[in-house]
Amino acid sequence: MHRQLKDGLILRSLSEGHPTDREGLPEIYADVNCEGDPDVIKNGVRGWARDLLDGHPTVTPDDIFVVVDPAKDNCVVSATLLIPQTWRYEDIAVSVGRPELVATRTEYRGRGLVRELFDAVHERSAALGHQVQAITGIPYFYRQFGYTMAVDLGEHAYYPLTKMKPPKPDYKPAFTLRPATEADIPNMMRWHSENTQSRLLTEVKSPEVWRYEAFGRRRESFTCVEYQIIVNAQGQGVGYLELFLLLEGDDEVRCSGYTVGSESSYLETFEDVVRGVKEWAQTNFKMSPNSLVFGAGLHDSIDTLIWHTEGGYTRNREYMWYIRVPQMIPFLKHIQPVLERRLEGSGAQGFTGELKIGFYDLTGIRFAFERGKITGIEPISGKDGYDASFPWDLFWNVVFGQHQPDDIGKVLPDVWATGKGAVLLEALFPKRKSWLKGLT
Repeated sequence: MHRQLKDGLILRSLSEGHPTDREGLPEIYADVNCEGDPDVIKNGVRGWARDLLDGHPTVTPDDIFVVVDPAKDNCVVSATLLIPQTWRYEDIAVSVGRPELVATRTEYRGRGLVRELFDAVHERSAALGHQVQAITGIPYFYRQFGYTMAVDLGEHAYYPLTKMKPPKPDYKPAFTLRPATEADIPNMMRWHSENTQSRLLTEVKSPEVWRYEAFGRRRESFTCVEYQIIVNAQGQGVGYLELFLLLEGDDEVRCSGYTVGSESSYLETFEDVVRGVKEWAQTNFKMSPNSLVFGAGLHDSIDTLIWHTEGGYTRNREYMWYIRVPQMIPFLKHIQPVLERRLEGSGAQGFTGELKIGFYDLTGIRFAFERGKITGIEPISGKDGYDASFPWDLFWNVVFGQHQPDDIGKVLPDVWATGKGAVLLEALFPKRKSWLKGLT
């Protein structure tokens, strides 16, 4: 891709093969995204960028975009990239493109360069057949490109490691931790699959992606994690942990994955696991962290155990993924089997009729039902006659299980539903947690 922009600037993909583009990317990401941060953070972002440039299982040079200034020796002045991945909506695979590492140098801001880059990213994502785009980032900013905050993300629950009492001298843990090896990947895939059954949106990771995430990143990369296998007294693996490596000065360990398979349970493993994590940090990083922080979407039993621990707490509100669905009707048809399955046994089972949803811009969609089956999903237009209405892109908060219309309506009264609309929306799109870290 090659586009001439205003002021003599050029937007192009790395596939054009300019060495200065590849060399300049780690530096612009560190300079812009880590302004004022210590060197260890900047080096972590440089490491992440180099991972994406070299050896990533899904990113190619066609997925990385830069804006350069020929008047300044082709200096990279703005950049972003796309990370292809697969998610799952219940049991239906969804192809996803994740824009990441958006950066523009200060003196080039206000020229619409990010918009140009997102046009390029969205065009590339569409060419790859992605049904959804998802990004993490600063509040509000990405709404201007068609994204809405719709799925939980980030730090969710805090366990106070400082409150742990030392074990008795003769204590022998029933479960210990050991570093994962490539031979553990089949079991990790199985444990992950077992723990996604209760979640709405989850990741689908190939063995190649598992190998990359567990063993393929640079140690200094900001996204590098360490996988630990939870082992019982017989030496059998029963689950895994996904721990972010500590940086200098860290006082907490972050855990984005804690899964236990059918061989054991969270109740049985929890105490030994948190003790093992503390020992892992002390042994490997010569630090004694204050807390163990769990990411959003992990098993509900973890929340319960933390809530009933002195000093432990869970957050009522996490941060959120920005989600963009460029083609509404095709996506809804793609997940139609899930929607029809949800109607069975619901308060709308066997329903014959229609559901009309409007978006305040004279557009809407119509679901047609015949005896509990969806016989049509089509666009409609008009000002009135809807069973529910949503401004902006808030309908996706319902589709992705985050809210019901009444939840949003408490804050935004222009989100509403009739009785029929509320029953059908609750049946089709029940509130349900997701578990998404996302491939980086």
